[in-house]
Amino acid sequence: MTQVSLVASKKSYQGAWAVLEPLKKELGTKLKNLDQIIIKINFVSTHTELATTPFETVKGFIDFVKPIFGGKIMIVEEATLGDTQVGFERYGFKKLADKDRQIEVFNSDLSQTEKVRIKYPHGELTLLLAKIYTQSPFVVSICRAKTHDAVVVTLGIKNLLVGAIQNGERFKVHQGKDIHWVLAAIAQYTYPDMVIIDGVEGMEGNGPVSGKLIKAGWLAASLDALAADSLAAYLMGFDIKDIGYLNLLKEAEFGKFYPRDEIEIIGDDPRQLIIPFKPHATFESQRQWR
Repeated sequence: MTQVSLVASKKSYQGAWAVLEPLKKELGTKLKNLDQIIIKINFVSTHTELATTPFETVKGFIDFVKPIFGGKIMIVEEATLGDTQVGFERYGFKKLADKDRQIEVFNSDLSQTEKVRIKYPHGELTLLLAKIYTQSPFVVSICRAKTHDAVVVTLGIKNLLVGAIQNGERFKVHQGKDIHWVLAAIAQYTYPDMVIIDGVEGMEGNGPVSGKLIKAGWLAASLDALAADSLAAYLMGFDIKDIGYLNLLKEAEFGKFYPRDEIEIIGDDPRQLIIPFKPHATFESQRQWR
């Protein structure tokens, strides 16, 4: 049965350890024969800390996984707004890598790319995707829970799907309502092998850059990315049917849906952790995605 680990926590580092512990055996099996892990973090804007992946969550994952994994651990991102290298330095990721030969930070703008053709209901487009993601055997998407200005929420899956696109091309995905079909199509080329969503301090309102702090106090993790993202949306107070790209991925059988499918929640009771996030100002139009 699909499992999602969920913990109530006021601290990202300690919460990361707690949320990963129930998944340790399965995670160890997945990593057994690998020589590299990609950690996809999120720099929508390197100027706004609330728009970025919390450093302590990433450090918590790395410290947890090192005893069971001896290969290279790469922290990867290309900032949408701001300088990626500045972000690595400002938020502590470069310092972490400088102290440990097992860890490396990498700007995916420097990755080799592959050109893919994406078809959606009203047209098609070509995109350059970074091979650091499309050809990696294991990608962990670690992100903060945030609202979004086009697709209601941005969580673990979208962090990778958009982040895999070279920055100069990301504007192409904004095709009105068709953005949901574009995102679902990108998932054919790269998709998270694991998701960790940090809702200790999320962003509500006009995310993913200009929203406000909300202390939701939870972390969720799963090796089924769709199960984790759908649970996170539930905890944020959203109805999963309003989030188009997640519904399309469910239809394409990428994973399970909480609470619709039979999913084992390990840890805290989701019903006790619901703290509704104020949606983006354009939420009513966003939810009319079909």
